[in-house]
Amino acid sequence: MTVMEAKEFVEKAAKGGMAEVEMGKLAVKNAKDKEVKNFAQMMVDDHTKANNELKKIATKQNITVPTSIGEENNMMLNDLKKKTGAEFDKAYIKHMVDGHKKMLDLFEKASTELKDTELKNYAATNVKTIQMHYDKATALESKLNATSSSKMNNSKMDENKMNSGSMKSH
Repeated sequence: MTVMEAKEFVEKAAKGGMAEVEMGKLAVKNAKDKEVKNFAQMMVDDHTKANNELKKIATKQNITVPTSIGEENNMMLNDLKKKTGAEFDKAYIKHMVDGHKKMLDLFEKASTELKDTELKNYAATNVKTIQMHYDKATALESKLNATSSSKMNNSKMDENKMNSGSMKSH
């Protein structure tokens, strides 16, 4: 296994961080659930701050910071833009769970493997925040899934009541 390079870390962390901000801004506008909106605002605030810190360190070391969120993140963002209401909330939070899992792995690896002390410290410092985001996203995902499955069961029961009364055999 190769040791992580500073440039690779900066690129992945920056793209991931910028994607969190973009998706967060979208969710602040489009989310239906108040907790999802609050979570999205926290993503915008925390990741903007972390992105600025990363830019400062990278610039000092002549590492180019990407200016776009990358193709994969762009596809996710475009997918989210097509959704509304509870469907949007669930899709957004699923992206947050998956994205923070990837970032947690990246930052934990960087905090032990990077040769550059400043970037290594940046990664180590941000592991706690990413873990907190991941935990909150996971809890929100469970809540949203529980809410939608209980609604689904209720509507299925209503449907069954309606169908059982009007079923005629041919």
